[in-house]
Amino acid sequence: GGGDDDDDNNKKEKRWKLTVGPDHFENGPLTQFASSSNDAIQEFNQLREITKPLVTGAATIPAMAMRPGSTALIPLLRYLPSLVSIISNGVEASTGPFGPYMNGPIFTVRNAWLRDWLDALAFSLSGLPADRTSAGAMAYVLFDMHREGAALDYPKGGLGEVVKALVNGVEQPTRSGGDKGVVLRSKVNLRHHVESIDTTEDGTRVVGLTARRAGGKIVKVKATEGVICNAPMWSLRKLIKNEKALNILSGGSDDVTVEKQSGSVAAQSWIIDSEVDPRTGRGSVIRPSRQQQSNEERTLIADNLLAKCDEAEMTGSFLHLHVALDAKDLDLDSLEPHYTVMDRGLEGDDRIMNGLPDGPCGELNMIAVSNPCVLDRTLAPEGYVIVHAYGAGNEPYDIWKSKSNDDETSTLTSARTDGEEDIDSRDSGDRYQSSTYNAMKDARGEALWRAIESIIPDARERTVLAMLGSPLTHERYLRRPNGSYGAAFEDCLKDGSTPIPNLMLAGDGVFPGIGIPAVALSGASAANGMVKVIEQWRCLDELKSQKLIT
Repeated sequence: GGGDDDDDNNKKEKRWKLTVGPDHFENGPLTQFASSSNDAIQEFNQLREITKPLVTGAATIPAMAMRPGSTALIPLLRYLPSLVSIISNGVEASTGPFGPYMNGPIFTVRNAWLRDWLDALAFSLSGLPADRTSAGAMAYVLFDMHREGAALDYPKGGLGEVVKALVNGVEQPTRSGGDKGVVLRSKVNLRHHVESIDTTEDGTRVVGLTARRAGGKIVKVKATEGVICNAPMWSLRKLIKNEKALNILSGGSDDVTVEKQSGSVAAQSWIIDSEVDPRTGRGSVIRPSRQQQSNEERTLIADNLLAKCDEAEMTGSFLHLHVALDAKDLDLDSLEPHYTVMDRGLEGDDRIMNGLPDGPCGELNMIAVSNPCVLDRTLAPEGYVIVHAYGAGNEPYDIWKSKSNDDETSTLTSARTDGEEDIDSRDSGDRYQSSTYNAMKDARGEALWRAIESIIPDARERTVLAMLGSPLTHERYLRRPNGSYGAAFEDCLKDGSTPIPNLMLAGDGVFPGIGIPAVALSGASAANGMVKVIEQWRCLDELKSQKLIT
């Protein structure tokens, strides 16, 4: 289980331990906090039952059965009963957002506390409210958290061990052509920043990459089959330098310039009140729905992949606080490994902005606090612990743009470290100067400190190291335009195919969207798109014979 802390200074604090598995949620917080709890429990159980086909079907279809493009259905025919189960409520309701299960017509959740709770779950998945989050993802969470044998997984040794396992999966030798075939080895190359995806002169095929190593050395990487691109979708245009290829990717549109800045025309999930100083007040609210496009706009981008990527709605960014604490006399065994702290309460405060109420998806309201040393003491030196507090998707990027008249184009020097000359800041836009930036971090970080102090009251006195990362940190070091969490689900590409047949896209801008499982699925689909469907079918046969899939 994990701790949930409804930490609103203006109301009586509500704190509970969320235990996964059957009946714990219904008999615990749902009964304790929801008005008309019997009705709320009934609604919750009905919702789980109605969304069950989305889960039971998907659970039996392995990621390796997915592929993009016109042949996508062929491997899925192996799992026809599961496929029929998934689409039993209609294709759109099965592959679209959760709205029809929240607001009708399939089902309507009326209990206010349950709606807030579903929004909180959804926001942790997608950076958006429940009705704008993937129906499949929501259905799976409702199933997985409350099933027999449910557990929350935490990687022993930290996230680095997950990365090592993924690298090993890529680099482990494989044999082509049976036992006597050629041994193939792949390689993960770090600190090779991709400058461009290279194409033939006529733009009809990709031939490799141009990358830049640390220190600035340019290297060419030849593609034997093609390229799978998992860069943020807003970065695709600037990676393609050949205007003929750009023309193909834009469906023949005349708008094929490479000068467009990443995210420059993208819709934003947050509405910003420019009159509010973000150092002293809260001035943004999340959009309740996707900005509407006119019929003319939809027609213009229908066959224009680049425009779809450029204009996809960006969810919010992150604010991180990493701290190392002196653990002397700290009873670590009395703490939980993970907490979710609602700074203004699950329902938010009473303030209305742009006609919209506060809530679990409000600006820096939901703060996650990871306390991993409870499970693994080796993550910090003896006598110390590490704690990570963060607001995921609820820190708007635009409030970090420079508003200083005397420093409208200054570079963010405080986010740069020695030896990082290869980090490209040309697309970074306006920045705060260092002193203003640090003051902004101090002010915005208070919500994160409050979250940690709700668990360890003397955390600041125990602190031996504190590092705060802003949306600008995300943008620079993770190369995420606007530091975005990812694309809004409604704007995800339906698959990773492109008009250039050996260029595939993957990542959080491709269905099913944000999250490690979702991105892994889009990556598997893109990889399968690089081989003929008969080869994929044989691979599925082989995996089944080894009992790795059903």
